[in-house]
Amino acid sequence: MKRVFLTSDTHFSHQNILRFEAKNRPFPNIYLHNQELVARWNSVVNNDDVVWHLGDVFFGSDNSEVLQALNGTKHLVLGNHDHYGIQNYLPFFDKIVGCTQINHCILTHIPIHPSQFFRFKANIHGHLHSHLIDDARYFNVCVEQNNLTPMLLDDVFAKIERRLKQKL
Repeated sequence: MKRVFLTSDTHFSHQNILRFEAKNRPFPNIYLHNQELVARWNSVVNNDDVVWHLGDVFFGSDNSEVLQALNGTKHLVLGNHDHYGIQNYLPFFDKIVGCTQINHCILTHIPIHPSQFFRFKANIHGHLHSHLIDDARYFNVCVEQNNLTPMLLDDVFAKIERRLKQKL
């Protein structure tokens, strides 16, 4: 059975992410960072799985070696740092979108404005790294939130449902 995973903000080859998120990315260099994120991704994602990456995949225009090493069929919701030209993403991602909707939840990179929740049950997003929004309708899937590893979509939905019920 095909499983679906979510992740965001891998920031492959982004040297400064090691400084910005030093607590959650304790690597001496970006090469070891990239290797470990690939290993953790592949430890949970099989080749027949699907991964929705919610933006900020890499820095620099040639990350083909890293992206080729990642298991699964990959879909991309573009992030604010995904600006290297579509030709750098097309070989590795089957779908590339600005946002998408699954099970009444909107998947985005940057969290949506709260005024839009009349349309959606929840917003699954990235962008905030180790920071969280104190509102049960927002769910952050940045790698910092799950031990640098993609999260199962079913687990995310279950957590959202629990959080929404607790807020009632």
